[in-house]
Amino acid sequence: MTESAQGARQGRRSFLSALLPEPGPGRLLVLCTAVASLGNGLYMAGGAVYFARVVGLSPAQIGIGLSVAGVMALVLGVPVGFLADRFGPRGTTAVLALCKAAMLVFAVFVDSFALYLVMAALLGTAEQTGHVARGALVSGVMGREGRVKLSAYMRSVFNGGFAVASLAAGFVIAVDSRSLYLGLFWGNAIAMVLVAGLYMRLPRVAPQPRQPRGRRERSAVRDVPYIMVAQVSGLARIGPTVLALGIPLWLVTHTDAPRAMAAWLMLINTLMVVFLQVYVARDADTVAGASRLQKWTFLVLAVACAVAAFSGDVPAWAAAAVLAVATVLFTLGEIWGEAARWGLRYELAPENAQGQYGGVFATGDALAVIAGPVLVTTVPDRLGAVGWLLLAVLFTGSLALSGPVTRWAVRTRVPAAEAAEAAEESNLQGAPSATAPQQ
Repeated sequence: MTESAQGARQGRRSFLSALLPEPGPGRLLVLCTAVASLGNGLYMAGGAVYFARVVGLSPAQIGIGLSVAGVMALVLGVPVGFLADRFGPRGTTAVLALCKAAMLVFAVFVDSFALYLVMAALLGTAEQTGHVARGALVSGVMGREGRVKLSAYMRSVFNGGFAVASLAAGFVIAVDSRSLYLGLFWGNAIAMVLVAGLYMRLPRVAPQPRQPRGRRERSAVRDVPYIMVAQVSGLARIGPTVLALGIPLWLVTHTDAPRAMAAWLMLINTLMVVFLQVYVARDADTVAGASRLQKWTFLVLAVACAVAAFSGDVPAWAAAAVLAVATVLFTLGEIWGEAARWGLRYELAPENAQGQYGGVFATGDALAVIAGPVLVTTVPDRLGAVGWLLLAVLFTGSLALSGPVTRWAVRTRVPAAEAAEAAEESNLQGAPSATAPQQ
């Protein structure tokens, strides 16, 4: 083999290594994510248009369905996580994928707001609680050494697949045919059935046995330090909401930048996530590394908001350049923030309760999911540059909280020596070992 051929082969390997883990269960999980992302991209891009144009729902009614789904998912995340621990995350994740497929089939027959509300709520709940169960599955299959890195691979692939599927859905929207819209639903349903089957090919993760009544550990919903870490970490997810909603709205209403620039900004975001997420996550597999990344997250998000404030009263070319810089900064905050979340979510939770602790950690998304869209669209729109600076203050305050709450959570974990003693006693009783929060 010539040197040029060897170089080309090594180049392909390095390119694939940015997108795919080594062969094995990790790669199968990434394949599940790729298939799911294609299905989600098809539905998310075309579903809202279908319900508005064909079914006749108003944008407000569509938004209500999505909001109800978000609230239900936050409430049910902990119970679903408990089920994943109790009955095994592999089967729980597969069942939720099948539930999502069933709701997508149901969507084909929706012809009123009442039916839409039921469908959207159940579909969104299956989707979001599925993330909780899948997180426990990733932890069980990959272990402490590989779960954060694999989460990065999965997110990288999901973003790429979602973007490709969204482009395909754009063709369906352009044709504006009812049969093609319904094809999006059927295609996503078939993808979810395939994903459920792929999940069942993964190694089985043993369910956690019931703890004896006298030794039962504190539940995740009573672990206040962990809950506080989740709430602070969730504030970082307002950053992607700014980029997805706040920046495009600001661009078209308060700047002279070309409107088409909104699509290019999202392209910058997608490419950065696809190619940088795995690289960034390498430092997030410890509490110290994840905490450090979270601080950088809030700092760069605050700076991004301050930069965006300068795009209002400048020429078109300058506004476009400023918003491009802000997009790069927001995206850095997004990929750092997600990596930090994985590290804190996994490392601060007991190994025998990754499901229910993952459900509790998901409650940290409440502010970003419920209030985030209104916050990032209304504040800059009403207050202009001052509104952007207020968002920067929000992220600066989050930065101030990040370190103290993480240190509090670390102090309340069981010390290593005590955990080892408890693990030995637990193993003698036939139960798996785990690190738990102190009582």
